[in-house]
Amino acid sequence: MPKPLYKRNEAIPDTVLHRKLQIPQKNGQYAIGKKDLFAVVIALRYLIDNQEFKQFKAELKRLIHSVLKNCPHISQELLFSKMGFSENWEKIVCYKK
Repeated sequence: MPKPLYKRNEAIPDTVLHRKLQIPQKNGQYAIGKKDLFAVVIALRYLIDNQEFKQFKAELKRLIHSVLKNCPHISQELLFSKMGFSENWEKIVCYKK
């Protein structure tokens, strides 16, 4: 598995969103969304109101699309892996916190 671009020593707590997004577990711990960039996105989902988060998500989607368009040698799978994102990360707005 590729080394993540962003990683913290401290993990965020397990959340309802980890479960609802069906984040895979390894040895009883969530494999992603705990100490990586996706953990920051999950934290923001709890910290800012729905409208602000939807705007943030739209901008993040735009940036991801731009990276993939301008860096054809990077696949979406590799980029998501490096950021600690699940393939279904966009569904984060579908669930109550």
